Amino acid sequence: MSRKHFYSKRNLNIYNTPLETGLRILIILEELKRKQVDVNRLIIYDYLVTHASDFDKSLKSLHPSLPHRSGEIIIKRKVIQEGIKLMYSKELLDINYTENGIFYSANELTTAFLDYFETYYSKMLREYSNLVVSKFNKFSDEELSDFVNENLNKWGSEFTKESLIRGVVW
Repeated sequence: MSRKHFYSKRNLNIYNTPLETGLRILIILEELKRKQVDVNRLIIYDYLVTHASDFDKSLKSLHPSLPHRSGEIIIKRKVIQEGIKLMYSKELLDINYTENGIFYSANELTTAFLDYFETYYSKMLREYSNLVVSKFNKFSDEELSDFVNENLNKWGSEFTKESLIRGVVW
């Protein structure tokens, strides 16, 4: 009797999905110690956690330093919002509606859930989330926005300069 192999036609990509970004958001929220933050701050923190060498050259980024990577801050909003919705649907974070906007925070389940993650990558996410929160949590929304705007053109532009040099050499 021959066996047929079943191959799913689902997209099995886990990178840049709501699941991946949702898990990173949980780790960031956990490091915030139940402080409530809005989606804009989460988007920026997510970028800084994965591209830590952009704000501290002594650190090695967790994700590749691709050209024009700063565009992630703009294009990841939807997938991060979907990740938040996914984690909320599992009761892994809280959504707080206030007169000042919508804010997100960790809860008891966040901590319990994240305790199951033991990989090197998850440990580094926690470490870098701690660094980002420690460095930027005291920034007002305006100061954080100014920091990003001042550096946005630098993040990923090193490849442009490299290609100009290569153009001359080759």
